[in-house]
Amino acid sequence: MASVKVVTSIASEGVWRFPPVELERLARRFPGVRFADAPLPADRAREFPDADVLFLSRLSPAELSAAPRVRWIQSPAAGVGGLLFPELRSSPIVLTNARGVHGQPIAEHVIGLVVVLFRQIHVAIRRQARHEWVKDDLSAFKPVSGMTLGVIGLGAVGKAVAALAASVGMTVVAVRRRAEAPVPPGVARVYPPSQLHRFLGECDVVVVAAPLTAETRGLIGRDELRAMRRDGVLVNVSRGKLLREAEVAEELALGTIAGAALDVFEHEPLDPGSPLWDLPNVVITPHTSAFRRDYWQVTVDLFADNLERFLRGEPLLNVVDKEAGY
Repeated sequence: MASVKVVTSIASEGVWRFPPVELERLARRFPGVRFADAPLPADRAREFPDADVLFLSRLSPAELSAAPRVRWIQSPAAGVGGLLFPELRSSPIVLTNARGVHGQPIAEHVIGLVVVLFRQIHVAIRRQARHEWVKDDLSAFKPVSGMTLGVIGLGAVGKAVAALAASVGMTVVAVRRRAEAPVPPGVARVYPPSQLHRFLGECDVVVVAAPLTAETRGLIGRDELRAMRRDGVLVNVSRGKLLREAEVAEELALGTIAGAALDVFEHEPLDPGSPLWDLPNVVITPHTSAFRRDYWQVTVDLFADNLERFLRGEPLLNVVDKEAGY
């Protein structure tokens, strides 16, 4: 055990910054393991050469080549797009992620945003800032119960969204790559990707919850929004690159669909000059849908459980299929 070195390297901003207290907690639980935190490039260059395990969400091919001893990489996120470059795909390194941690908070975020859009709460907040008392146009108000919500992707997040949507009286349909697999609870129908446009036309709400892969990159753009109902809304809580963002912004400005709630973007932080900021039918949240108050505690607990397995030579939890991308 004493020969194992774990390097944590998460230099994100705000709530996504790795708390030092969690590294201290790991060190207390595994006194025989060497831990080092390497948030900056210079730290990585110093710590990676003798690391056995990496806990991070982004890595470059050059950094991987500078870490010849690494046998396992744990991502603190469900998405692993920042890790799946060819050199890592072809290596024997085991890649695991944090799927399952994000499902419930994202599902609650999605339903909250749907209510905001269909009860026009975002409009009321903007009017409040201008001290305007307006209630003469309530035609956009719609009850969520009875709507059809469509989920693109039925991983842990998609299933959580489906279950919560069904519990508030929504009919749930879905698109996933393996349409023939068993239908999860709460889902009425599952379509294959080849029937995406048919699926889109059925939905009042379309939730993008698929992983970012070569097949899903740029999945939603002008043609897809035009296949949706004019009074429908789009919610993206997956990855920004699943949307062709410029096309989506143009169609939202034209009123092709009623609105959108966007938590993720092609480039983050979202450029202050993006037209999305000023569109009255768009609600923006700054990539926070997955966060929960105990996020780092739960994520580190998962990592610690996997580290126990790693030290005992047992199979790890949440192993990523590096070819499939999730």
